[in-house]
Amino acid sequence: MVSAVAALVRERGGPVALADVTLRAPGEGELLVRIMASGVCPTDLFGIGGGAGDRFPAVFGHEGAGVVEAVGPGATGFAPGDRVVLSFDSCGACAACTAGHPAYCARFAELNYAASAGIDVAGEAATTGWMGQSSWATRVVARTTNAVRVDADVPWAVAATLGCGILTGVGTIVNVLRPGPADTLLVIGAGTTGLAAVMAARHRGVADIVVSDPSAERRALALRLGATRAIAPEDAGGIVASRALDTVGAQDTIDAALSSLAPRGVCATVALRPGSNRVTVSQSQLLWGRTFTGVIEGDADIRRDIPLLVALWRIGRLPVERLLTTYPFAEVSAAVADARAGRTIKPVLVMSDEPVAPEAATTRHLRDARESDLPALWRSLPAVAPGELRGLWHGRGLSTAHRAHRLLERSGWFGKLFRSDDDVAPLVCTGPSGDLFIDERLARGGARLLTAGHDGIVTAAMAYDGQPLIDHFTRLSPTEVLGVMTGRDAADGDRLYYFVLEKVADRPVETG
Repeated sequence: MVSAVAALVRERGGPVALADVTLRAPGEGELLVRIMASGVCPTDLFGIGGGAGDRFPAVFGHEGAGVVEAVGPGATGFAPGDRVVLSFDSCGACAACTAGHPAYCARFAELNYAASAGIDVAGEAATTGWMGQSSWATRVVARTTNAVRVDADVPWAVAATLGCGILTGVGTIVNVLRPGPADTLLVIGAGTTGLAAVMAARHRGVADIVVSDPSAERRALALRLGATRAIAPEDAGGIVASRALDTVGAQDTIDAALSSLAPRGVCATVALRPGSNRVTVSQSQLLWGRTFTGVIEGDADIRRDIPLLVALWRIGRLPVERLLTTYPFAEVSAAVADARAGRTIKPVLVMSDEPVAPEAATTRHLRDARESDLPALWRSLPAVAPGELRGLWHGRGLSTAHRAHRLLERSGWFGKLFRSDDDVAPLVCTGPSGDLFIDERLARGGARLLTAGHDGIVTAAMAYDGQPLIDHFTRLSPTEVLGVMTGRDAADGDRLYYFVLEKVADRPVETG
C-alpha cells in the first residue's frame, strides 16, 4: 500500500478537506504518479454536486501533472522519473478510438465517471478514478492510456492546466470548428475553455473574434488575449458569426449562439451540466444549413493534442499562465470556493515544494519553435488556397539538422516563385552578385500547385515536376506560410523538412 494525502468530499455538495489515505500499488497497465499540481475545473464542481452519481466519499480532480514513481506490469512507454500530464481515459480499441476520436470512446463513462474503491481513509473506503485519475491527491494510480509525457521546461502549474479545460477550448477550435482568417467567431463565456479558444483562434489568424461574458474584467482579459471585440451578453444581438462556441450550456447562451449564426454556420457546445440539461433548438434556424454540435474534450487525441498545447505555449501563442491562480494544496477548499464564485479563472492546486511558478514561455515566434513541435504546429494552422500563393516568397528553413536544409544552404536558396498554378519555380537562389536566379538543375525542373492532403489537412501543395516531392502549406500569418516537404525522398530518418515562406516584393529573377 502507498501513503498519500487527498482532498476528500464526504457527501454530495459537501466541503473539501484533506485526509491521510492509503492507495494500492499500480496494477496491469497502470502508473503510480506523484502529483505536483492539479487544476480545479467546473467538471470537478459538477462531480462534487453529484452530477455523476452518488460516489461519496470521493476524491475529485482531473487535471493532474506529476512524476511517475512506479509502473505496473505491462505499463509500457513510461518509466519512473517521467514527467506526465494526466487527462481523460479511453479504451483505444472501440470504433471511435481507432478512428482517432478517443474523446467519444464507447467506454468513456465507464473509464472516466465510474467510481472505483481506490483508497482507504482510516479504514473507510473512498472512491477514486474520477476522469481516470482523482488528482486532488499527492499520489494517484492512473493508466498509461490517460498519461502523456512532457518535458522539464513546462512548469508544473502550466502543465496542470492542459488536461481538460485548455484542451477543450483549443481542441474545439483546431479539431472541430477550424475557423480561418475569413471567419467571425463568437465565443460565449470567458472562462478557461472560452479564453483558450480565443488564443487558439488568434493563432489561426481568425479576423474577428467576439467574446460575450457578463464580467467586465474577463472581457478585458479576452481582449488582451486576442479577441477583437468583447461584449456583455445583452449586447450580442447584432453579431453575425460563421462559427460559434458556447461554453456555458444554458438555454439563453445556446439561443444567443444559434441566433448569431450566418447560414451554413457551425455552433459547438461544450459545457457539462447536471442532469439531461434539455434545451430547445429552433428547427427553422437549422434549415438554413446551420449546424449545432456537441463536443467532448475538444474531440482531442491526448497523444497528439497535449504536445500541441505545449508547443503553442512554448512559442507564446497559448499563455495559460495569464489565466491561473495557484493555491497551496492545504487551501483546496478556498480554491473550490473561488472557482464556484467565479473569483478566479483557472485555480491550480500545488502539492509539491518544488518550484511550480507559472513562468511565461521564452520564445515568441514559430520560427524559434523546437523541431519536434513543428508537425503539431503545422497541423494546427488553417489551410491555404493555391491562388493565395502568388509572387515571390522568401524561405527560411526550420529543420536545421535535416539533410535538405544543408543542401539548400549550399545552393544559396532564397525561396520560391509562384507565377501561376502551372508555373512555379521551386528553387530561387541568390547568385554571387546578389541577383536571384531559378536553379532548375537542382530542382530537376519546375513545379505546379494543387490541393492535397497531409496529416488530415487538405491545403495548397506544390508538386515538383522532376522528383517525388510535395510541399504542403498552412497559413502562419497573412504574409507567411509554414511548409513541410513530403514524398518518397523527403525524410531524413524519421524527420520531414519544415520551412517558413514569407511574401516579399517582386524583383527580377533570372532563369538559371
